[in-house]
Amino acid sequence: MMHAPAHFLVVRTIAALTAVLLAWVAPSASAMSFSMLTLPDGMRIVLAEGPVAEGDASRLRTALQAADRDRFGNKVLALDSPGGPVIEAFSMVDVMDKEKVSTVVRPGATCASACAQILFLSGVHRMVEGSGRIGLHSCRAAGELGRSTICNELIAQNATARGTRYEAIMTFLVLTDPAEMRWLTAPEAEHWGFTRKPA
Repeated sequence: MMHAPAHFLVVRTIAALTAVLLAWVAPSASAMSFSMLTLPDGMRIVLAEGPVAEGDASRLRTALQAADRDRFGNKVLALDSPGGPVIEAFSMVDVMDKEKVSTVVRPGATCASACAQILFLSGVHRMVEGSGRIGLHSCRAAGELGRSTICNELIAQNATARGTRYEAIMTFLVLTDPAEMRWLTAPEAEHWGFTRKPA
């Protein structure tokens, strides 16, 4: 697993001080739901559905306790979410790092905004399966229409520290308006280097 370098953690800490000004979408009253999904081989993974909301990091930590580890020693988080507040998504990533979590977007599922550009890209291994899709766009400051350069850089640095090319993620952060979404299929996500198969 790739660990974020010390200088990135400092950048993230500083950025967190302005987190109240940054949001990908307006916070939702409904929190993400976590349930156990048993695969055909009997392995139990965590299924995360719905928008990211305050307190989800704590709920994710609890849910992961019942998940099994794959043959690479990682737990698996299946994502189906429209995204949510950036700061809570990064809190969830802290939990994922401690537990060693791989991410997957299963057939028919979508993972957009903070789900894709923060949660999905923070997985040890990352897969988009079948008809699954990830949605990417620029971050914005809460209550504003324009892009947030600080937020975009924070997201790009996190992705880069975990094996995604800076140029790849920044292409979508710069070229896709916060009010729009660029959807990528499984082959497209692989083409851009957003997936990461076990070696």
